[in-house]
Amino acid sequence: MAINHKSDGFAIRAAKFIEPLQVFVFGDGQGYIHVYSYEKAEKLQKFRGHAERVTSLAVHPSMPYVLSASDDKLIKLWNWEAGWQCIRTFRGHSDIVWQVKFNPRTAGNTFASCSEDSTIKMWNMDSPTPVASFVCDQAFVLALDYFCPGGALQYLVACTPFKGSAKIWDLQSNTCIKVISGLQESFCNIVVVEGPSGRPILLTVSKDHTVAFCDSTTHRYENRVNFNLGLIRGFAYITMTKSIAVLCEGGIGIMEIY
Repeated sequence: MAINHKSDGFAIRAAKFIEPLQVFVFGDGQGYIHVYSYEKAEKLQKFRGHAERVTSLAVHPSMPYVLSASDDKLIKLWNWEAGWQCIRTFRGHSDIVWQVKFNPRTAGNTFASCSEDSTIKMWNMDSPTPVASFVCDQAFVLALDYFCPGGALQYLVACTPFKGSAKIWDLQSNTCIKVISGLQESFCNIVVVEGPSGRPILLTVSKDHTVAFCDSTTHRYENRVNFNLGLIRGFAYITMTKSIAVLCEGGIGIMEIY
């Protein structure tokens, strides 16, 4: 299936699939949010979400909510059961918000964001201001994900572009416990997926565009795969087949996780 967005004249900047609705939602470079039917590939909704480019979207794990982030420094919470009404605006970043992620441990009641203002912020859905914040060495953070190795431990992994590095943060102490170097310096280079045993696996991308699988307990790399398709731009986890799709500059690679 293909969705042609050229008629609107705006490039797609962020996209998610909402399983309960069987729709795609995506944001464009002008701040609009679009909703398309999965079955009919037809537009169901279009509304102005932000004053500038939409950079990230996140779908709540159990409630009818979608988070959006933007160049306009804002994060917004949308309720699709209320006609895609904005029910809360979150303010706290002083520059572009690059990504937002719901916390899987709190049933979606909290989330994290990263920004070009060199901070990672933690939020509660009931409050418009952040509940915690930490600075990332004066370098802006492009992507982040929650990394839960087990028990009461909960980490956040965040990558810094143009430096080729990522840091794993302990959320209980707000301290960095590990630095991963030698990563691809452009686009997406980290993601956390659930392995077959239920244990999370951290995927990183090295400078030679090799995808590496990092164990959540030992933080050691167990496997490396090079699709030979050039620069890696993003990942998608396919739950039904326990596999990952890797979007590369030269094509898409698919690999099962054992």
